[in-house]
Amino acid sequence: MTKQATTAALIWTTVLGTAAIFGSYYFACVFPFAAIATIAVMTLDTPRGLALVGGTWLANQVVGFTLMNYPTTLDTFALGVSLGLGAVAAWGVARLILGSTATILSAQTIMALGGAFAAYQVTIFAGALMFGGTENFTPTIIAGVALNDAIWFAGLVALRLALTRAAPAMFGGERNALPA
Repeated sequence: MTKQATTAALIWTTVLGTAAIFGSYYFACVFPFAAIATIAVMTLDTPRGLALVGGTWLANQVVGFTLMNYPTTLDTFALGVSLGLGAVAAWGVARLILGSTATILSAQTIMALGGAFAAYQVTIFAGALMFGGTENFTPTIIAGVALNDAIWFAGLVALRLALTRAAPAMFGGERNALPA
């Protein structure tokens, strides 16, 4: 990776990480892990993408337990672990669907987001089966979380497109969302 590409990846990861921290505070219960995982697959190489997904999960947990006063109980910690596993599963499914080539605006990216969301929900539902919380998986709640992820994803894609237009030499063209 060139120095310019490394700088661009660092800037983009910082932007996404900052969004994650503020999003965790303002939308703690419905953080868009599937959207973050999908955009990470689309725009970062594997090590940076996984680090971003892990970092956003960690930021979400730190914000939750320090600023939002999550209870320090076994089931809350277990839920936190299932959120982290779900975020990694979302990243993996998005990676499988997108492979190594995709444009930033395509049916394939929408399928990747949908697959990532499904993987995330299935993983955290499995955690809820073991530690409680299955009542949070009603169609209305899942639809609300899906809408939240879709809105975040659209916003992150718009931000990425703005960066590619403002600094195409650094961030690549619009049709080159994936890292080289």
